[in-house]
Amino acid sequence: MTTQVFKIPDSFKKDVRYTFCPGCDHGVAVRLVAEVLDELGLTQNTICAASIGCSVTIYDFLNIDTIESPHGRAMAVATGVKRAKPDKFVFTYQGDGDFASIGLAESMHAALRGEKISAICINNTTYGMTGGQLGPTTILGQVTTTSPTGRNLEYYGYPIKIAEHIALCDGTAFSARVSLDTVANIKKAKQAIKKAFEVQMKGLGLGFVEILSSCPTNWKMSPDKAHQRVREEMMPVFNLGIYKDVTQS
Repeated sequence: MTTQVFKIPDSFKKDVRYTFCPGCDHGVAVRLVAEVLDELGLTQNTICAASIGCSVTIYDFLNIDTIESPHGRAMAVATGVKRAKPDKFVFTYQGDGDFASIGLAESMHAALRGEKISAICINNTTYGMTGGQLGPTTILGQVTTTSPTGRNLEYYGYPIKIAEHIALCDGTAFSARVSLDTVANIKKAKQAIKKAFEVQMKGLGLGFVEILSSCPTNWKMSPDKAHQRVREEMMPVFNLGIYKDVTQS
C-alpha cells in the first residue's frame, strides 16, 4: 500500500516546459496558487492579470484565462476585468518591480479603492528577468548590476515595505508577508494565499500577499545559500506576518 504525499493540482497544465531558473521559488509559488484555486473550486471561473517580468510565465503553467498586462499595470487591468465581469474571480501575479516600482500608483490606488481582487507579489529584491538590477525592494548594502558597491542609503533611499503600505490602505481586507524558504513557511504561505482569495470571494476588499523569494541566478548563489540569504538578510528587513485581516477585527 502506498500513500500519496504530493498531487499535481488539477488546474496545473500537464507536460509543460519549466521556464523558471533552477532553484527559483516562482515554481513553488505558482504551485501554491494552483492548489488554492483547486481547493476553493475557482479554476473554471478565474481570470489572471499577469505582469511583465519572470512572473508573466504563470500562463505557461495554469489552465485558467490570463491577460498579459503592460508593465506595472496588472492591478489596473485586473480592476477593469473585475468591474466588467464582477462574477469572475480575478487575481494578479506580479514581481516586486512590477508591483511596487513602475506599477506602484496602480497598486496603491487599487487598494485605496478597495477593489475586490487579489494580488500576489513575489519579492526577490531585484529585477530578475532583465539581469539583476536594483529594484524597489533591494535592501541596503545589496550588490546588484546597477549598484555594484551596494545600495547606498543617501543615494538610493530605503527599500519599500510593500505589505505594510498596502495594509495602511482602507480598502485592503487582507495583507500579509510570507516566505518560501522552508516547508513550514511554504505551508503558511499557502494559508495566506487562501485567505487573500477568500476575502475577495466574500466581497470584503483587496487581498494581498507579498512572498519573499530567492533568485539564485542573479544572486549568484546555490539554492540552499539563496534560502539562507532570505532568512539572514531579507527577513530582518521584511518581517513575516499578517499586517491586516478585517475578518479578525
